[in-house]
Amino acid sequence: MTRLIPLMQRPLNQLCALILLATPITSAMAAGTQPAGTQASTMTIHVPIPVTPLAEVYGTINQHLATHRSRGREWITLGGGSGFLKYRLWPDEQSSTTAGDRLLSQSTVPFGVEYAKPIKGAITTIAECGQRDGATGTGRLSVTVATMFKQGRSYTVLPVSQVSAVQSTQSCVLSEQGVDASPLMVQVYRSDLLEVLPAVDRQAAGLVPVKPAVARIWNELQEPLLLDETEHLWLMLNPDIAAVAGIAPLSGSPAAGYGIIARPAVVRGTKPTSHHLPLPEPQDHFRDDGFHVDFALQVPMEEANQRLREAVIGQEWSLGVGTIKIVNATLYPLGNQVGVELVLRGLLPLTLRLKGTPAYDESAGRILFREVDYTIKERTPATDLAEEWLHEPLREELAGRLSLPIREELDLMRQALEKGLNRELTGGRLHGTVSQLLLEDLAVQAASLSVRFKTGGTLRYDARPDVAVP
Repeated sequence: MTRLIPLMQRPLNQLCALILLATPITSAMAAGTQPAGTQASTMTIHVPIPVTPLAEVYGTINQHLATHRSRGREWITLGGGSGFLKYRLWPDEQSSTTAGDRLLSQSTVPFGVEYAKPIKGAITTIAECGQRDGATGTGRLSVTVATMFKQGRSYTVLPVSQVSAVQSTQSCVLSEQGVDASPLMVQVYRSDLLEVLPAVDRQAAGLVPVKPAVARIWNELQEPLLLDETEHLWLMLNPDIAAVAGIAPLSGSPAAGYGIIARPAVVRGTKPTSHHLPLPEPQDHFRDDGFHVDFALQVPMEEANQRLREAVIGQEWSLGVGTIKIVNATLYPLGNQVGVELVLRGLLPLTLRLKGTPAYDESAGRILFREVDYTIKERTPATDLAEEWLHEPLREELAGRLSLPIREELDLMRQALEKGLNRELTGGRLHGTVSQLLLEDLAVQAASLSVRFKTGGTLRYDARPDVAVP
């Protein structure tokens, strides 16, 4: 992760970056304890479904059909008993591809048929095409089976197949009659294929071991993630609940999605201790509400005052009848407001005690201080006279000078956090976005400056293609 310490050298109008990166945290946070009120966040994990062993199963559908047919009657009744059909299949040419969230199995099926009629109470062959060929049949069918996937209980993935297409690509003309049997074979083959597919799906279901992969990822997500080695920043995802999140394509292949509800926290210091929870049973429904992390940090008062002085001391301006220069500044606690003591020289050699309510203006990208006012610490006839004539213009001038632009710093911080959330892990890759980074609260306390940030974005974990291979 990019080193962010240079941001600490910037003045107070870039205080936001300093707060996150230069702040010692409380002992509870350093130990990995979640702060009270940690917001629930969501993320998704995608586990690729191992299609290679499945393709082998669906590539042997002809064998399933042969077994299925041998267990029943050899002849297929046509037209209520007015005719009969028997077919023979040869080894097919098979291939498979993935298309989004499904597996497509394609076959070129050589076949031959016999056509028979009932004659004197017996089924008698009257025509055939390719049935007696030794090497291969005469006709050809092009067959496509589409296998979708649904998620079952306890992290199971269940294949569900349907016949997408059965088409004739080469005729099979019956001897004597000169009739192409391919259209009839298309209907018969489709019907038999629909009967056997549920059994093939049940066999294939045992070849999709997703749960061990999900358990491995679940354990990995409970380990602290180092965001910045120099600044000792750690992200604790703290996954809590899992739920099914549907089947989605991952790099062009189907993947099982699982939603994770977590309560993440950012901590500073030594590597926090992880407390591993066992993988829970998945809930049925998942709603992705985005990934959020709140930062509740404390800046020591000495540090905050130093940055404030670097930013404001030396500022000088005119009120028309003379100039004013800031020579010192100190923060002090004031409940929900921020207090700043300013020492001025020039036209008004006095000390002001300002108070204002901090607020973040997202559209302007600034920290503003609303309801700004001040009192004069030293009261003399001269300061009373200046107060009578200059209070309002001085108040407005000071309120404007306490407007702190932080958009650039927030963008830099957002980019740095986003970089830390995009990384290779043991079983796959973490992908994170930080679409929003806001200053939620700023308050001066007796010993520190308390700041709270809120981030919003997305987080997902894409497992490697081999993570679920049996």
